[in-house]
Amino acid sequence: MLRIDEMEVLDDPELSDTEVERAYRDMAAIHRWLGDVRFMVHAIRSDSRPVRRVLDVGCGTGLILQRVSRALSVDAIGADIRPHLAASAPVPIVEADACADLLPSADVAFSMYLGHHLDPESLVRLIRNVGRSCRRFILLDLVRHPLPLALFKLFVAPLICPIDAQDGWRSIRRSYTHKELSDIAAVALSGSGATFRSSVAPFYFRQIVDITYEPLNRERMPGRKAITDENQCLL
Repeated sequence: MLRIDEMEVLDDPELSDTEVERAYRDMAAIHRWLGDVRFMVHAIRSDSRPVRRVLDVGCGTGLILQRVSRALSVDAIGADIRPHLAASAPVPIVEADACADLLPSADVAFSMYLGHHLDPESLVRLIRNVGRSCRRFILLDLVRHPLPLALFKLFVAPLICPIDAQDGWRSIRRSYTHKELSDIAAVALSGSGATFRSSVAPFYFRQIVDITYEPLNRERMPGRKAITDENQCLL
């Protein structure tokens, strides 16, 4: 299944706050059904070092960040390139390009379903940039595979708002395979001293790249490497 790069409905800046709020509330419910929030809470809670502050990269309206921070009883801050403050949860959110701008500092950063919105080069920049502000980055995303696409159309799309139903299948088609995402992480971290682990959940409904940055090398993240255009993959 080839990767497509088609803009999603929720990326339209002309959407009203009411439409945005409904869409993000439905997405937050999907994350809860699929266990994404529970997974993230467990992953952060099992960190080997104390976690006092978490950063949600691409936080949208901050609903997921609010749930994660409440479950962990930690300080929280979100960053988004186009925050919808009128529809946001009561958590601090800064406007920032996570691929380029210096992000708020935190012990652990996480991201849910942001990666597939970025082309490979931008995703490399994102991974490197987060390492300037955080010691760990947990990147959770979809997997481009026919099975989750079919399951979404059959069991999830009929239960959610039309915006999320349309964007859901587009997101799966836009996402990376496990190998592609692992290759992108490897390129981003090459020579930095950082390490990562990647995994795929049953039925391919999510994948994780869990990155630990080397503190001494945060300011010496490597330069970009060439990325091919063929199927939006790395070679």
